[in-house]
Amino acid sequence: MELPRRKANDVYLPDGAFRSILETLRSYTNAHDLNIAVVYAFDFRTRMLPYWYADKRMAPCSVRTLGDCLHDAGFKNVRLILQQWTPNFKPSKAQLGGKPIDVLLVSAMQIHAEHAYEFIRDAHTLGAKRPLILAGGPKAIYEPTDYFDLGPRPGIGADCVSTGEAYVFLELFKRILDNRAGGETMLSAYEKCRLSGKLEDIPGLVYLDPQSPPDKPHAISTGVQRLLRDLDEMPMPDAGYRMLEPPHRKETLAAHPYPPRKVGKLSIVCSIISTQGCKFACTYCPIPAVNQRTWRHKSPKRLAAEIKHIYENFGIHQFFSTDDNFFNTRETVVDLMTELSKTTTRGKPLGEVIQFFTEATAFDVYKNRDILPLCRKGGLRAIWFGIEDITAELVNKGQTAGKAKEIYSLMRDLQIEPMAMMIHNDDQVLRSPEGDLSGLVNQAKYMFDIGAVSYQCTYLGPAVGTLDFEPAARERRIFKTVGGETIPQAFQDGTHVAASAHPRPWERQMNVLRGYATFYNPMNTLRVLMNWRHDPVAPRRLLFQIVGQIGLVLTFPRLWSWAKKLKKGPIEVWDGLQPARIPMIDVSTNTEVQWAIEHVPSLDVGKIHRAPLVKDDARELVSV
Repeated sequence: MELPRRKANDVYLPDGAFRSILETLRSYTNAHDLNIAVVYAFDFRTRMLPYWYADKRMAPCSVRTLGDCLHDAGFKNVRLILQQWTPNFKPSKAQLGGKPIDVLLVSAMQIHAEHAYEFIRDAHTLGAKRPLILAGGPKAIYEPTDYFDLGPRPGIGADCVSTGEAYVFLELFKRILDNRAGGETMLSAYEKCRLSGKLEDIPGLVYLDPQSPPDKPHAISTGVQRLLRDLDEMPMPDAGYRMLEPPHRKETLAAHPYPPRKVGKLSIVCSIISTQGCKFACTYCPIPAVNQRTWRHKSPKRLAAEIKHIYENFGIHQFFSTDDNFFNTRETVVDLMTELSKTTTRGKPLGEVIQFFTEATAFDVYKNRDILPLCRKGGLRAIWFGIEDITAELVNKGQTAGKAKEIYSLMRDLQIEPMAMMIHNDDQVLRSPEGDLSGLVNQAKYMFDIGAVSYQCTYLGPAVGTLDFEPAARERRIFKTVGGETIPQAFQDGTHVAASAHPRPWERQMNVLRGYATFYNPMNTLRVLMNWRHDPVAPRRLLFQIVGQIGLVLTFPRLWSWAKKLKKGPIEVWDGLQPARIPMIDVSTNTEVQWAIEHVPSLDVGKIHRAPLVKDDARELVSV
C-alpha cells in the first residue's frame, strides 16, 4: 500500500507559511542559544556497488536543508554530523561551546536505520540529562513507529517522529517553544505539549500516546503533512555547508565546523532540489506517493541563483538534482535550462563551469530530445535513466532498445553522459539467445555497446510504501531470517537479494555480480581506450570503468558470502501480513490506522477510544 494523501484541496501549506514560521522563530531570541545536533546515520555495510563512491562525496541535501532552516530561524549553535565521515560519534559525548546538546535530530534512510537506533540508545544513557530526541528522514516517513521502544529497557526511543518535510519540524519547534517556561529544557517542554494534547493539530507527527499502557504502547499519528507548494520559500542553501562536522574518528564533536573554503574538496558533489514528483505510477516505487502525486519545482531564477551561490562560495561545480524525473514536464525543463544557460559567474556562462546531473526516464528524454542542446548549454552533463528492463517486460515506461540507442548516441555527441539503471528480477534469465535482449547480461552488454557511461544493477524487492509490498508478504516472498540470523535493514538496499520466490535465490544473487562484471571489466576498459578519439565521453567512461571495477572488487566478497548463506539456509520468510509492533492511532478518528505497510489489526488494540486531554492546564498531566 502507498502512503495516504490529503484531500486535493488541502494538499499544500498556505503560500507564505514557510517564510512566516521562520520569521516567528527568529523572534524567539531566548531560544537561539540552544545546542542542536543533526545526525545523518550511515551503515557501512552498504558501502558497495552502486553507491560506494558517491556516498562519502556528497553531503545529503536533507540534513543540509534542516541546517539552512534552523540557521534562518535564528538558531546559532547547530552542527551537522554525517556518520560516513565521523563513524564513531556518540551523542552522549557531544558538546557545543562546552555544553551538551539540547536537541538531537536523527535522519536515516531505511538501509541506515539500525545505526540511527544506536544514536538514540546512546543519547538515552544520559538519563534525565538527555536531549530531546526527534527522528526524521525516509525511514521515519514510511515506518515511524520503528523509532519507539528500541530497548534494551522500556522507554528507550525517539520522543517524536516527523513523517514530513522541514516545515513539520519547524512547526513542532514553535509549539514547544511557545510552551517552554524560562530555563526549562526542550525535553521537559516537549513532554508538557505531548501530555496535554498540544501536538495533535500539527500534521505529520507520530509520538507515543500518553494514555497507552507502558507494556503495550501505541502511537498517535496526527495525519499526513501539508506540502510546501512554492519551493522558493525555502532558505538559500548556504548555512548547511558551514555547519558540517569535520571528518574524524573521535566520539566527540570538534571545536569548530569544517572550514567553508574546504567544503568543495570534501563534498565534491552538491545535491540540490530542483523538481519533485513523477507522472509514472510504478508499483515498486514509493516516491510519487510521498509527494502526494504532485509536481513541484523551483523557479528558474532561484535554481540558477542557488547553483551560482554554491559554486562561488564553496567551490563545488558538480550538482546532482535530486529529482525522480527531471524531464517530467517539458515546459519546466525549458524554463530551468534557459535560465541556467543565461546566467553568468565570474564573467563566464554558468553552464560552462558547472556540471548538472539528474534522473529521468528514457521515454521522456526521447520525447524531448530536441531540447537536449539547450540542456547542454545550461550545464547538463549526465542523466541517470531508470530503464529497469530494456524489453519493457518488467515495467513499461515507453523504453525500447532502439530509442535507448538513439538517445544515447545523441547525448554522447553533446557530451551528456547516459547512465543506465537496471533491475534484475525472479523471472529474468541470466542469458538469452543472440538477438534477444531479455537476458540480464545481454542487457548489460547492450548498455555498454550503445555508450552507457555507468551501470547499476539492483534486485527487485518489495520496498516499504509500495503497491508491491503486501502481495509479496502474502505470497511469502520476503525473507525474515537466513541461517537463523535476522535480515538487517542494510540488506534492503537492492544489492542484496532479501526477497524472492525463486527456488535458488543464491543464483539470483550471483547474477547481480555477473551483471556488474559484464559492464565493468578490463576488456571494456580496453575498448574505451581503443575508441578514445571517436567517443566524446571517453574520459568519463574510463573513470567509471576504474571506479566500477574497484567497486566490484569491494562488492564481490560481500555478495559472495551472502549468496553462500542463502544457499546454506535455512531461509525463514514472513508468513503473510503481520500485526504492527507498535500500533498507530489516528488522532481524529481514534482508530488504528495503517501507514506505508498494511498490518493485521491488533487484537488487543483494535478500535481505541481515547479520553479527552485537558489542554488548559498541563501541570496536572506532566511528570518528567
